[in-house]
Amino acid sequence: MKKIGATYLFFYLTFLIVIYVAIFLDKSLLIYVKPLAPLSLILLYIRFTKKINLAFPLCMIVIAVTDIFNYLNFIKYYSIIAVLISLFYALCLFLLKEYLAKDDIKLSRLTSPPVIVSVFLIGYLIFSITELAMPIVEGSLGSVAMIVISLLLFVTASFFIYVADRYEKSIYLFIAACCTLFVDALLAINELYYYTRVFTVLINIAEIAGLYFFTFFLIEAKLIDEKTSKEKYF
Repeated sequence: MKKIGATYLFFYLTFLIVIYVAIFLDKSLLIYVKPLAPLSLILLYIRFTKKINLAFPLCMIVIAVTDIFNYLNFIKYYSIIAVLISLFYALCLFLLKEYLAKDDIKLSRLTSPPVIVSVFLIGYLIFSITELAMPIVEGSLGSVAMIVISLLLFVTASFFIYVADRYEKSIYLFIAACCTLFVDALLAINELYYYTRVFTVLINIAEIAGLYFFTFFLIEAKLIDEKTSKEKYF
């Protein structure tokens, strides 16, 4: 683990500020403080990664802008939010491209009982949230579909990389994917059906944690078996 420096302290400080605002102050103030979290992760990424991929800073900027629209007016700007979230997942997939080998994508990996149960639960969760959201965001079927498809692609890619177990710290990617599912589900409930400050706090904790683990997978991922480095990638 790297020594704690100014970039880490800045991230921890922004995380604490966001959580403090979510717990004690008006959630509209998150418009100003929440974007600081992804921006602090950009600094961490630039500080510690060996090879900078410009898609990462762009990815974090997109999610920062998305958070601003979320807290301005989720329903009013839902179509814009849907485009931004889909773009965020597309950039995440682009960043994961080099970690996903053709041999990793095998349907046989999806047939184990735990995976089948997980897929069923995820599918049920997405169906339930979509059914809940549609009456409120009428005419936004395309936006909902855009979010669901991009989310599933990101989660599936993360799952394949984790199950293949070719990279150190792949558990970070698994945690990031779980946080993503949790945030998207709870955000829809909180903004469209039943608002509570507790959900706002949980959403912000899970989102920042997910972004953190995704960032450090990109920074620290190394092939467990160097021989696999000669494999053919997408």
